[in-house]
Amino acid sequence: MNVATGLVLVAAGVLVAIVGRFTATGRIPRNGLVGIRTARSKADDESWLIVHRAAQPWLIGGGAALAVAGAVAAAARAARPAAVIAGCALLVVLVVAGTVAGHAALRHHGLPR
Repeated sequence: MNVATGLVLVAAGVLVAIVGRFTATGRIPRNGLVGIRTARSKADDESWLIVHRAAQPWLIGGGAALAVAGAVAAAARAARPAAVIAGCALLVVLVVAGTVAGHAALRHHGLPR
């Protein structure tokens, strides 16, 4: 691993956070490429927004965790492997937690119909 790996992780983390924000605000509509793409979240536009609004803090947190891990990996040669593993693991855990929170919000709203 080298510095470029860390910088790629920083960029990926920022991208995850941006997608988390833009899907929650409707700037990225329902699609098959980015966002939480489950059958329930893609059922209709309302479900898409409910899932992503509930998941937004989790997605932004996951993106931030990955970006911080990437910065550590870029700056500290000895910490690179641990930072990459920790950042990727945190991202996965937080995205899954966001998906669970989003689907709980759908159940709360009684959606999809």
